[in-house]
Amino acid sequence: MKKLFTLLTAMLFTAAGTVPARAEIKLPPDVMEYATVGINGVYSLDFELAQENIEKVFALYPDHPFAHFGNAMIAWSRYEYEFETSDDKQRKVFEKTLDDSIDGIKRWMKKYPDDPNAYMGIGALYGLRAMFAMRNRSWVTAYFSGRKAINRLEKSLELDPTYYDAYFGLGIYNYFAGTLPSVIKILAAIVAIKGDPDLGVEQLNLSREKAMFTSDSSKLILIEVQNTRGSKYYNPKKSLEYIRQLRAKYPDNPLMHYVELICLFETGDYDSVQKGGREFLSLIGKDPFYKDIYISRAYTAIGTSYMARGQWKEAKAAFEEGQAALAKQEPSRWGVWNEYRLGQVYDALGEREKAVAQYKKVLSFKDKWGFDEVAKQGVKNPWTAQDGTGVGPLPPL
Repeated sequence: MKKLFTLLTAMLFTAAGTVPARAEIKLPPDVMEYATVGINGVYSLDFELAQENIEKVFALYPDHPFAHFGNAMIAWSRYEYEFETSDDKQRKVFEKTLDDSIDGIKRWMKKYPDDPNAYMGIGALYGLRAMFAMRNRSWVTAYFSGRKAINRLEKSLELDPTYYDAYFGLGIYNYFAGTLPSVIKILAAIVAIKGDPDLGVEQLNLSREKAMFTSDSSKLILIEVQNTRGSKYYNPKKSLEYIRQLRAKYPDNPLMHYVELICLFETGDYDSVQKGGREFLSLIGKDPFYKDIYISRAYTAIGTSYMARGQWKEAKAAFEEGQAALAKQEPSRWGVWNEYRLGQVYDALGEREKAVAQYKKVLSFKDKWGFDEVAKQGVKNPWTAQDGTGVGPLPPL
């Protein structure tokens, strides 16, 4: 759950770059239009349109934070959504673009040291670096990048106390640093990571209510918070309300469509998840933004909703159908997760030999997505569930 929403949020956070300049430079209307069209292109996953317009900003203001931030976010979004974090070449493109973008904003800050937009932009990019490092279990890099992000965001508020967009990043930090899993808390104690989840939720709601451009991003993070089982903030009905608002605003974005399925799953509306999953599948190849790489997401929704009901034969049929549809695709995070889910279904049906074969198949792939641990457990011991108990949330680990 966390990965999906933080990645979506990274995309939406590009909007922070469109805050009107408050320092020495005010961008002319045409440049603001280029930045806005570019960012809307990212929202729609139209990366060609996005890049074309960000390049126009670069041409007129080579080191403006808007241009550098937008460029980094296009590279990030392509890696995350177009390639489903499964292409090592695109990962390298993103990492280099991120480094170059941070250096570019630093050059701008030397000329305009009191521009809150620059602190907001570079703070967001340091936050992105921290998020990326955490995914790759580079905890020390994540910590120091995170601290840089927070310091820059706090500086943007110091320069302009009405810059409510900064509360988005601060809210993320306080919430997630305050809810670190126990395995990370030892390191957290060493490097003095502190967080306050209540304050974080308060800051996210402040951004949701008052921020100019991170209001939607805050809704996405709050959806994750409200979909976290066992949390005192658990409120999937509110999450469903938020995602429907966002989907209405960004109707062409298939990932908004999919997050709605996740929220429906969390509310227990499995009929709607199955119907929506088939609808999602039907749009692939017909709608330009519903790409083949999203096929595995559709089957995850359909198959897992059957699992949650304890309808193992129907789940088996759905995942096997998905397995056949994905046979010619390169391995992706959601595709490999479907292979693991099929193993669980085989175990639930007592087809142990097939289940072990599925878990071993998962282990045959490079562990880019952290599935090896659960797959090894599956090889060692059969997975069991009664009437859907233990199936867990819809997205991959």
